[in-house]
Amino acid sequence: MERNVNQLTEKEYDVLVVGGGIYGATVAWDAALRGLSVALIEKNDFAHATSSNSLKTVHGGLRYLQDADISLVRMMIYERMTLMRIAPHLVHPLGCIMPTYNKLMKAKPVMAIALAINNLMCLDRGLPDPQKRLPKGHVVSKEECLKILPGLRDEKITGGAIWHDAQMYNSERLCLSFILSAVQKGAVAANYVEAVEFLGNLKRVTGVKARDLLTGDSFKIRAKLVINAAGPWVNKVMGYLEGNRSSKPVQLSVAMNMVTRQFISDCAAGIPTKPTEPGKKSQLLFVAPWREYSIVGTKHVHFEGPPEEYCVSEEEIQDFLHEINGAYPDARLKREDVYFVHWGFLPAEDNSINPDAVKLIREGEVRDHRQLDDVEGLISVVGVKYTSARYVAKQAVDLAGEMLHKPVKPSNTHQIPLFGGQIAHFDAYLNQEIAQQSANLPQEIVRRLILNYGSEYSNLLRYFDDTPHLKEPLPGSSGVLKAEVVHGVRKEMAQKLSDIIFRRTELGSARWPGEACLQSCAEIMALELDWDRAKIKQEIDEVRAIFNKKNPGYISEIHYSGVEYVS
Repeated sequence: MERNVNQLTEKEYDVLVVGGGIYGATVAWDAALRGLSVALIEKNDFAHATSSNSLKTVHGGLRYLQDADISLVRMMIYERMTLMRIAPHLVHPLGCIMPTYNKLMKAKPVMAIALAINNLMCLDRGLPDPQKRLPKGHVVSKEECLKILPGLRDEKITGGAIWHDAQMYNSERLCLSFILSAVQKGAVAANYVEAVEFLGNLKRVTGVKARDLLTGDSFKIRAKLVINAAGPWVNKVMGYLEGNRSSKPVQLSVAMNMVTRQFISDCAAGIPTKPTEPGKKSQLLFVAPWREYSIVGTKHVHFEGPPEEYCVSEEEIQDFLHEINGAYPDARLKREDVYFVHWGFLPAEDNSINPDAVKLIREGEVRDHRQLDDVEGLISVVGVKYTSARYVAKQAVDLAGEMLHKPVKPSNTHQIPLFGGQIAHFDAYLNQEIAQQSANLPQEIVRRLILNYGSEYSNLLRYFDDTPHLKEPLPGSSGVLKAEVVHGVRKEMAQKLSDIIFRRTELGSARWPGEACLQSCAEIMALELDWDRAKIKQEIDEVRAIFNKKNPGYISEIHYSGVEYVS
């Protein structure tokens, strides 16, 4: 996948997708697979914003049973199964537990009934790969629950509910896999290209005027249909419409998750918080083991204003820590145990009735601007979960086919493996490749490469033939190879050091990788992209600034080693 901005101007596309997060990526994949000509642009890097903020969980919708929303639960179960099928290297089963109490909806008998219903709805949702089969949910005794979660120290517990969902090993690479798959089918994608206004007139959108943020060049991209999947900037893009419009802006809220020292390792846990103020309701924290860390969330707060102006405050981090330690006393998390703070913007319901509470919309929305604004050629997609992105993309492309007055193939994105997903039985494939590579690479490195790149991991090995030192791990990393940096630049459109650190590799998606690692990555990229010493320093400074925004003070106070920049 190469960045060729000139391709965007060479023809009129059936569909232009604005936004390279998980919803834009799935729309591009679905449209390309159905035979439409597709272009996708992203004003930053792919999976840069909200798509990098996630508990990494692929939900089966169990909690929606309490509202008897059977169709939504069925859809979520189906999408969970689909993601494990089409991305078997990136999505894996995750055991979960939640304590039960003597309260109606949290009572052990009620949870037993809910799990039994959920088990029935999963009967036709199995996969042939043994590693992807989810055990049936069931309830356990108080003693068994506290054996799994000894740090709860809560006398009110009556037992526990156990079920299985799924977890993404690397959510950024899952998003990238959809884009790589779309490009394989003929889509043209480019990062660092911003849509700045619509082409057309009051009645029809015919494309966008765009700006290349790396060169400053402006150009036009013509399309019969524009699909606005800009995530937190969906309102900004809708605002490009001229004249008086009736489209209701999307109400956004901030969703925050923290990566910490691991304090629950055997499974994920839903743990209620202990309210510290009268009248304040308990919230459910979800703690999941992810790689060698715990990832904890989700804290929701209202926010109004441009998304780029939000920055997590030290007070918010400390409040979140207090909630976690109150809910699970044995965690004993200190400020230095917080390695990274993910945040993103999710669509919420109108908060005018209860301004202190955040209630997310449950399902994605596909907005037809013919109905909303009397404008042809524009669809807006609003999404809320990784799990349902493929399903919403199918709805959007169904509508696109209707608007284009063009017959399109039925969607089969639920069956076609993504880039790297050509793996029938994950454990068997993993063991086979570990054995095959035993003379060349340590077992753990092969495992990690497959978890990130799947069946395409062998493409990384080809770099060793001409440049043997690319087999070496980067300094301070957990086995991330220098070859992954080169591959990210040559084959995955990495343009900046931050693209490599936060999204092409797992170097910085969980914690600060260290100055030596940044320096080594920047030097490798400098050879690929012809950077000089000043550019290397600029790129490293940008990564440090991003990390300081994601976890204020963590580098300068604890981990800055004072490494000097060299050319």
